[in-house]
Amino acid sequence: MTTVVLAIVVALAVSLGYLWRASVRLRRLHARLEQAWAETERALEERDRALRGFLARLSSLGLVPQGRNSLEEALQGVGRARGEGPRALAEADERLKLALRAVYGGLPRQRPPALREAQNLLAEAEDELDLARRRYNELVVDWTALVYRRTYRLL
Repeated sequence: MTTVVLAIVVALAVSLGYLWRASVRLRRLHARLEQAWAETERALEERDRALRGFLARLSSLGLVPQGRNSLEEALQGVGRARGEGPRALAEADERLKLALRAVYGGLPRQRPPALREAQNLLAEAEDELDLARRRYNELVVDWTALVYRRTYRLL
């Protein structure tokens, strides 16, 4: 009789320990996920600032007026899409990239140093955004894999 009670107590202790460990793991991963999303939003804001600087340089130099207008509209579309969700943001980001390609296609080969500097800042901001998105996407994959485990679904 005491052996059965002891076995039940040990089984309960082991399962409670496992559940506690699982909940701690979920909380930590959730915190990392929130932090990665905040980094992604900061990278988006930095890219917006770099794009605004690039547009200001284009406008001060009088280059690519049609492409500049479409790039300004696409940038405004990204700002509106932020509140609408990830799908709208991805679509607006794609329109922004198309407008940016059109602007780059209209630029002269020999660019003024101020424009090259603005392009470099924009390229750095894009790289940071890509890194932040990759980190966030990796954590989302980890979160999804963890949540679909049978024991984690109980929590």
